[in-house]
Amino acid sequence: MAMRFIPLPRRSRRMLRIAFFFGVLSSMPIVCDVYGAEEPVAVEGALPADHADAAATPVPAAEEVPATFRITYIMVEGNTLFTSEKLQEVLAPLTGHGKTADDVEKARETLEKFHHEQGYPTVIVNIPEQSVEDGVIRLQVIEQRIGSVSVTGNRHFSTAMILDKLPSMGPGKIPHVPTLQAEFTKAGRNPDLKLSPSMAPSKEVGLVDVELKVQDTLPLHGSLELNNRSSHDTSDLRLNAALRYDNLWQKEHSIGIQYQTAPQMTREVQIVSGSYVLPDPWHDERRIVLYGVWSDTNTFASVGGLGVLGKGIIVGGRYLMPLPGRGLYNHSATLGLDYKRFDESAGFDTRVSYLPFSAAYDGSLQDSTGTTLFNAGLNMAFRGAVTDQSEMTVKRSEAKGNYLSAILGLERLQKLPLGMGLRARVDGQVASEPLIPNEQFVAGGMESVRGYKESEALGDNGFHATVELRAPDVTMGSAMSLSPYVFYDMAAVELKKPLPGENRSQTLQGVGAGVRGVLFKFVEYQADFAFALNDSDQIKEGDHRAHFRVNCVF
Repeated sequence: MAMRFIPLPRRSRRMLRIAFFFGVLSSMPIVCDVYGAEEPVAVEGALPADHADAAATPVPAAEEVPATFRITYIMVEGNTLFTSEKLQEVLAPLTGHGKTADDVEKARETLEKFHHEQGYPTVIVNIPEQSVEDGVIRLQVIEQRIGSVSVTGNRHFSTAMILDKLPSMGPGKIPHVPTLQAEFTKAGRNPDLKLSPSMAPSKEVGLVDVELKVQDTLPLHGSLELNNRSSHDTSDLRLNAALRYDNLWQKEHSIGIQYQTAPQMTREVQIVSGSYVLPDPWHDERRIVLYGVWSDTNTFASVGGLGVLGKGIIVGGRYLMPLPGRGLYNHSATLGLDYKRFDESAGFDTRVSYLPFSAAYDGSLQDSTGTTLFNAGLNMAFRGAVTDQSEMTVKRSEAKGNYLSAILGLERLQKLPLGMGLRARVDGQVASEPLIPNEQFVAGGMESVRGYKESEALGDNGFHATVELRAPDVTMGSAMSLSPYVFYDMAAVELKKPLPGENRSQTLQGVGAGVRGVLFKFVEYQADFAFALNDSDQIKEGDHRAHFRVNCVF
């Protein structure tokens, strides 16, 4: 006579990985039947033959009742990530009387889910073979670690440099998603480097192998720009050329050079500048910027955010410090020191040398309808620190060797219905003393008040405002994008202690329309047509001017 045992119900897929036995399960009923006989078999104690038909009638089987037991404590083995107190806090609700095998599986799932929610997706939890003694259940945590790490596809960035960007991806580490996301986000700031990670089970138990697929491009960038940002009494066009390499020494150091001239009459403007950018050795997020500028020009020019007016040199540095963000608010601080020397001849020697310090703060806040930008800064020089007051006085009457100027700016980029947008900006400068022209507030030109030439007016104190109403962008696939807009610009400047014949204050206003956009992904363009609304020394109210810039980048 053969016996057929009815198996226990299957648990979850993970439950099947390792068998789980309870000592108390031995008390569960075993159901069997007798088969193999063609006729009913008389068995001692069986029903009489005349009740055979009744015996043949199926009798519903009694519902199987799972064994219950008490769980007083859940012991976790193999854990190195969290304190025992924390894990017991997670598992405590699952202890008590009347528990079944399903409750043990639920405890396993709860513990595994907790690890995943904390950012450890490779952690699994198993139920080892055991007997329930004194109400203690054991769960086994398997913290799968990284085995081998391979880097493929990189051509311009070394494997060592890439792995150095991802310290949490090293062999033996337990992958932690938030940390890895932060490291990949930081690495992704380099536009020439894209990383795509993939994980697969290792041949060695308890490990996962990682492959970093790399898409990189040559970190060499350049631009060639033609514009008409000229001042009065000079030729109209300006040409700027720049070249930069962004992975020097395989350390992501950047070295660049820039040249600016007037192509129609090169002797009017000759400016050469160079820069070197490297990470702070002690704070990788921060940057040290070193630069130098040589200029030979009789007009105002802007090089890398520095105003250059005259013939001379600038040597300096900046220390860039990103600050911890607060939600959608990002901000940074910058400290700077420059040595400036300008040599000009106006019938006599007017050389001036000084050592200005600067400090700046920039912030941006994004919201559902746009972005708000803010900047503030201080510029100062001290008499005796290279600065000679007599040189300053020759350069500008009443100018002193020590001065302080403060700048402030606020900008809003606002989304409007129908794909339109609004840009509004105000900025200004306030100075403690009369300033030499190189440090004055500049008004007029394409980045200030359109309708006027560059550096149309200068002042110790100044205020500037711009409002642009932008129409919806027009695109033609990837070949062209075009953004039309109308604008209003204004600026007001004031001189401290003006000389006889000098205007104490001056106001410029301009209104017009323009377009900006991109052609074939590597040509940036902007064109504005503006009317002047105020007289200046050389511009009359109602005069018009077209501004343009075309910049080829790679």
